[in-house]
Amino acid sequence: MATIYAYVKIYENIDHAHDFMKGKLFMNTIRAFKEHRDEAGELRGDGCEGIIAWYQPKSVQVSIAGHTIPSADIAAPIPVHSNVVLRKNAFCIYSLNSRGHESVNAENLADLKATLQIHESCFGLGSHCVVVKNATEFKERVEKAVRSLGYPGSLCLVDYFDEQTFSGNLPEDRWGYQKRSFFKHQREYRVLIDTELESPKPLFLEVGDLSDICFITTPDEFNSSIQLKLPDGSAA
Repeated sequence: MATIYAYVKIYENIDHAHDFMKGKLFMNTIRAFKEHRDEAGELRGDGCEGIIAWYQPKSVQVSIAGHTIPSADIAAPIPVHSNVVLRKNAFCIYSLNSRGHESVNAENLADLKATLQIHESCFGLGSHCVVVKNATEFKERVEKAVRSLGYPGSLCLVDYFDEQTFSGNLPEDRWGYQKRSFFKHQREYRVLIDTELESPKPLFLEVGDLSDICFITTPDEFNSSIQLKLPDGSAA
């Protein structure tokens, strides 16, 4: 099981960063992320959000009015979306977690540090970031807030599948927590809530003041400030 050391939420608008510090977590629908188009490539938007299956062309057969389209003529994998997943509200945040580093030693400490730093491709999300320095306390406050709403909800790390080779149904218990490996650098952690409305709207999850466990900085400053040190004195 991966250890989460901290969370980072990146914003372009400093007012939104302060709202986060106040405990107002904005949760848009997964459908909104699916339909969002970023000007600088895929950042917040992902046309494959809400999928429950992913089929490589060689795995499917398409027929139209009795005419079969050869697999070789299908240009790209076919995603299958679920309205039940798309209607959910999601809060997404960058996580500093230990995935890929089952053990830590002097030899791989520098590699772990590089993994924990915000990937440069995420800088396009904004010039401000809120760092949650107490991951356990944050999770407990979010869980309490989700329970208070009375809606089905869950919190979990996002898994990433190889979109070039994977083909088939995604595990039902992971729906909403599966993304293409194209996004693996985002190391995303999600909070999902299902209001069970046919036409859900964005909402704020009120978790209470977070200023005691958070601070605001920039992605550059955050990366340059990370320091790791082991009991044997090894450092990176």
